[in-house]
Amino acid sequence: MGNWTIGICAYNEERNIGLLLGNLLSKQNLPKDVQIIVVCSGCVDNTPEVVRSFVEKDKRVKLVVEDIRRGKASALNILFKYALNSDDILFLLNADTLPQAGSIKKLVQPLNDPKVGATMGRPIPINKQCGLSNSIVHIIWDLHHKISLYRKIKLSAELCALRGSIIKEIPPNLVTDEPFMEMLIQQQGYRIVYMPNAVVYIKGPDNLADLFEQRRRIFIGHLQIQKTTGFTVSTSSKKNILFSVTGKNFLETVKKLPFFILGAIIEMLAHFSARLEFRKSKVPYAWKTIESTKQLRA
Repeated sequence: MGNWTIGICAYNEERNIGLLLGNLLSKQNLPKDVQIIVVCSGCVDNTPEVVRSFVEKDKRVKLVVEDIRRGKASALNILFKYALNSDDILFLLNADTLPQAGSIKKLVQPLNDPKVGATMGRPIPINKQCGLSNSIVHIIWDLHHKISLYRKIKLSAELCALRGSIIKEIPPNLVTDEPFMEMLIQQQGYRIVYMPNAVVYIKGPDNLADLFEQRRRIFIGHLQIQKTTGFTVSTSSKKNILFSVTGKNFLETVKKLPFFILGAIIEMLAHFSARLEFRKSKVPYAWKTIESTKQLRA
């Protein structure tokens, strides 16, 4: 393959960006000529300063500063310009994630197949396995894993790799970028490969208010893309969800039934609220930070 670029979109991530950059430089065995591009969009904290401290120590790290926060889609459009050739690879990571050692390279091999346009890793929450919100977060991401593994892959930008030039630009006002990128990849006849052994750790909401807010924002994004393009994500399919719940490890599902029920109620309320907001044309493409998801050190 050609040049490697790792792209990171960051907004007020001073608590996490240093952890991620340290991880990439010390635990991923990256090529010497890799580019690590951090796009800081309208940050009002010390995120750019933290990144600059890495720029001074390692020439592979580069900083791009947007003075105004225009949303993640706008930052992604900057990153797409760094992978212009079909044999280049653009890795995308959220700034509030930590990939397991060696996970970056695990995404590369399937891209040797010219029919593969993207690969994605498996996000795993670091939330404790107790409490209402934490338990629901684990259920949600386990469903994502099972649907991608056994049914239909849903692109996750927590950790993914894209063939260069496959995506040149996306609309800057998108609320959720992954479904739109997934649609573009499939429209060009490429496959997406799920690599569950390429693990990336994330932090989900640890209280029900934050969980509701996150799910509502995601649903608004799904409604936006569905209305403008007709595309629906695999995790919106009731058949896929039912398969994941009733398929393998059914006894485990029974044990967690109260959390499934509460999670379903939150999903329905969040979806209803999202529809109301969307009808009012309230599309939060530069969304409010959900603070409990930023405590990655925990």
